[in-house]
Amino acid sequence: MTVAVQPYEILPASAIRPEAEAVRCGDDWLSWANLEMRARRFANGLRVEGVGPGEVWSLLAKNRMEWVEAALGNGRNGSRYVPLNWHLTVPELSELLVDSGASVLMVDPSLESLGREAAASAGVNRIIVLGPDYEEWLHGHSDAPLPVGPLGSPLQYTGGTTGRSKGVVRPDLKGSAIELPSLYGAWGELTGMPADDHILLCTPAYHALGAAVLRASLARGNRLDILDGWSPGEALRTIHDRSIAGAALVPTQLIQLLKQPEQERRRHDISSIKWILHTAASCPPWVKRGMIEWFGPVVVELYGSAEGIGPVIATSSDWLERPGTVGRATSAIELSIVDDQGMDLPAGEVGTIYAKRRDGSPEYFGDSEKTALMLLPDGRFTVGDLGWLDEDGFLFLAGRRVDLIITGGTNVYPAEVEAVLSQHPSIADVAVFGIPDKYWGQQVKAVVEVRPGLILDESQVIAYAAERLAPFKVPKSVDIVDSLPREASGKLRKHLLSDPYWEGSDVPAELAMEES
Repeated sequence: MTVAVQPYEILPASAIRPEAEAVRCGDDWLSWANLEMRARRFANGLRVEGVGPGEVWSLLAKNRMEWVEAALGNGRNGSRYVPLNWHLTVPELSELLVDSGASVLMVDPSLESLGREAAASAGVNRIIVLGPDYEEWLHGHSDAPLPVGPLGSPLQYTGGTTGRSKGVVRPDLKGSAIELPSLYGAWGELTGMPADDHILLCTPAYHALGAAVLRASLARGNRLDILDGWSPGEALRTIHDRSIAGAALVPTQLIQLLKQPEQERRRHDISSIKWILHTAASCPPWVKRGMIEWFGPVVVELYGSAEGIGPVIATSSDWLERPGTVGRATSAIELSIVDDQGMDLPAGEVGTIYAKRRDGSPEYFGDSEKTALMLLPDGRFTVGDLGWLDEDGFLFLAGRRVDLIITGGTNVYPAEVEAVLSQHPSIADVAVFGIPDKYWGQQVKAVVEVRPGLILDESQVIAYAAERLAPFKVPKSVDIVDSLPREASGKLRKHLLSDPYWEGSDVPAELAMEES
C-alpha cells in the first residue's frame, strides 16, 4: 500500500507510525511526529534568521539530538549548513566560517567559548547556544510547513589533513525538498543499509560518514540511536541492549573493538547486527578478517570521499575472494586509473584513481581553481588516491599520492607498513610517513602509540617490522608517543607529525609530500 505523504510530513515513517520512536540520544528521545514538528520549527526559524535557500549557517556540536532535527529542518529550508569539527582551533574554525560565509552559528554549551571566539574572529554575530536557549528559540517559531522549494544539504569541508580544508558542493543532493526521502536515502540503498530497523550512530555527526548515516537513517525509516561519545564497551552494550541492526565505523574503532578482552566480547549479544560498514581509512587485513569472524559476513567496506568519489562497495564475500579490495563501483559512478600524463591505464597497473559521477561533477565551494585541478576535461575527478583495478573492475588502493614514500626510487605505501605494525599486541595506533633523507630522498618513519600500561621501545618496533617487511619498507626510526593526532572521525592528521621534518629541508621539493 502506498502512503500519501504530505509536504510537512516529508518522511514516510512520520505518516506510517507517527508516535513510534525515531531517534534516541541517552535518555532523550523523539517520536517521528515530534521530530517532524521540531524540524518544521527549525526550518521556519532559519528563515526568520535570514537564512534562506542556498544561504549558509553552521553547527559546532558533539553528537546530540539537535543534529537530527537540524539536518531535516535544513533539508526543508533549502539552505546549507557547515558541520564544524570541534577538535579544530579557533583560527581553523574562523577560516571555515569566513570561507563559507555562514551568518549563524549554533553551538554546543560545552563548546560555547570556542565557538564564540571563532565567531567573533570571523564576524559572525548571531549565535544560538543549544540547550535552554535553543529550545526557547525553537518554540518561538511556527510549525507550519514551508512551501516546497530546493532541498537543503550540508556544505561538508574536507578534513584538511594535508592542506587547507575545502567546502564541497555535491551533485547528488540537488533537487526538490519533496524528494528528500529518495535523495537522502540513496546512500543507504547503495551501501546496503537496513531499512525500517535500528541503526547506531557512533561516529561524529560533523563528519561526512556520520552525516550520511544520519540522513539515510531518517529517509529509510530507521530508528536512530546516537552515542554522544565513542567507547568500544558502550557500543557493544548498546548493540546488545537496543538490538542494533547496523552501524558505520572507521578502522580505528574496529581495532579497538577487536582488542576488547575476550570476556567483554562474549558477554554482549551481537546477533541482531545485519550491517557493519567501515570506511575513512585503510583497514588492515587482520582487522577485516577478525570482524567477519566475529560478526559474520555482514561487514561492508565503503571507499569514497567528501567529494563523492564513491561509493565503491566491497561485501564480505567480495573481500574474502579478493583480499585487499575496497570493492567495485556502484551504479552512481564509473572508475578509471590514469597515469601522470592523463592516459588511462590497463588492469593491474597503479595510477591515480578517477571517478565520473552519473549526476555530474563536484565543486569546491568558491574555489574554481582547485575544482579545475581535480577535473579532467571529460568530467572525471580525483582526490589524489592511488590504486589499480583488476580484470573484473574491483578496486585496490595503493595509498594517497600525498602519502607516497619514494625511497631510493622505490615506492613505499604507508598503509602497508601501518597494517603490519598495527598487529603488534602492544601497539594501540600507528602512523607511517616519509621524512627527508639526503641520500635516499626519503626514509620511512613510524610514530607509535603504545597501549596503556605496556612498554615498547624503538628497537622492538623495528625488529617486529623487519621480520614481516622487505628491508626498504622497514621504518628507519620510530617515535613513541602518548597519543596520535586523530580526529574523532578516525582520520589521522598526519601532516602535524610530518611537516616539522620538511621545514627547512634541502631535499628536492618534488620528493616532499605534496599539498592535496
